[in-house]
Amino acid sequence: MTADFELQSPTEAHRIERTKRARSTPIRAQIINYLASNGASKVADISSGIAFSRDCVRYHLAALESASIVRSNISPEARGRCTPFYALAPGRTRADS
Repeated sequence: MTADFELQSPTEAHRIERTKRARSTPIRAQIINYLASNGASKVADISSGIAFSRDCVRYHLAALESASIVRSNISPEARGRCTPFYALAPGRTRADS
């Protein structure tokens, strides 16, 4: 008898669950779709494009970044001195995929 699913390591299962949670809110789906359509962007551009405050966008970008869905060109430690650009991590596409 064969199973209709593949066994996953606990680490892989945790990563999948974290990714699902990160994509679960409508604003995060909007951010992902914005970046898929517009490419690497600053918080101000994303904020204007999806009509949410910069603080709100920063909060959700941090969650997406910790789930490895979004990446930044500047490390978190250096962000106070420079404006980061955010983009989808390699292999990521629109939020509905």
